[in-house]
Parts: sequence; structure tokens; C-alpha cells
Amino acid sequence: MRRLPLASVFVFLWLAERSHCTGSFQDSMRELHNRFAVSFYQTLTEAENRSNLIASPASVSLSLALLQLGARGNTRAQLEGTLGYNMDIFLPRFRMQNKFSLRSVLPALGVSDAFNPTAADFTGISVEEGLYVSDAVHEVRIEVTEDGTKAAAATVFIIPAMVLLKRSRAPVFKADRPFLFLLRQVNTGSILFMGRIMNPADQVM
Repeated sequence: MRRLPLASVFVFLWLAERSHCTGSFQDSMRELHNRFAVSFYQTLTEAENRSNLIASPASVSLSLALLQLGARGNTRAQLEGTLGYNMDIFLPRFRMQNKFSLRSVLPALGVSDAFNPTAADFTGISVEEGLYVSDAVHEVRIEVTEDGTKAAAATVFIIPAMVLLKRSRAPVFKADRPFLFLLRQVNTGSILFMGRIMNPADQVM
């Protein structure tokens, strides 16, 4: 699979942490982490629109902690000082495919006459009378392999069994837990694909 030249893939990992915090507090912090990560990603892509980003809760929490504590003007320098950090990144190959009906979705968006046998009017595209749409099906598929995934300032190794083949001195980031992924068109900001992988071990191809 070839990488889209004008699109970037960024991945967020979330952790099921054991703590004494309430569920609502954890949900709020998780949403705050994701929003901050997306905002940070947008800032980075202004300089390099072909870069991919992998953000972990630890890195996002660290950035938020700097802002919360008050860095007295040093926050930017501290963040920039961490951008060149080298690590080995392991992502699983994964393929997703889904199909669902738009029969109930389109009428809610105002497209209802096309599904009504008495109100539908397709005379502009066919001379046959009585045409109407009985169903609308949307099918999506996305596949990420070695040829289609790269990360900025890091080397990405994609291996089926998520096994470290050789030990490296660099820290290891391994996507071996549930994660979200988004495929975003940089120039327009449009989200082309969005999904989640609940069990990376099941994605061996």
C-alpha cells in the first residue's frame, strides 16, 4: 500500500490505568489529552505537512504538566527540546474493513425524497418512471503496512508478532494496546478515515 503524499497518520494510545480517580475525571482527562495532542499536531504540521505523529498519554501529560505548573516562558523551549528524541517505534500491521447502511442516516441529513417511492424524482438521469433508492450502503477499508506508515524523527518497524528482533539503546514505543488512528488530509484538514484497534495482537496479516 502506497502512502498518500498529502495525508498524515497520527496514532493515540490510551491506557486503562488503575487509580483512585473517578471514572468521570479520567474521561475528562482523556478528552483533554486528545484535544491537546491534536492541537499540538496541527502546530507541528505547519512546519512539515508530511510528518506523522505518534503521541502517548505520557508525553501529552508531561506537556500539560508543564503548562499547569507554569514554565515562565520556558514551555516552548522545553517542548522543542524533546522533539528530537529518538526511539524505536513498533506498530502492528492492520487492516480494517466495515460496511453499514445509510438508510437511516441520509434522511436525518435532509436526503429523504430519494427513499420515498412517491416523492423520488430521477427523471433527470433516467426516462424510466417510479425509480427510487431502496438502500444506500457505505463501505470503507484501510490498510497500514510497512510501505504505508512512517513516523517523523523516528524509524518505524512494523512486525506481525510485535516482537523486538534486536535490542536497541533507544527507548521503545510499542503499540501493543488499544489505540485510535486518524488519516487526515493536511491541506484541507479533512478527516479521511478514523477508527480504533482494540487488540493489536489480532491484526497480524
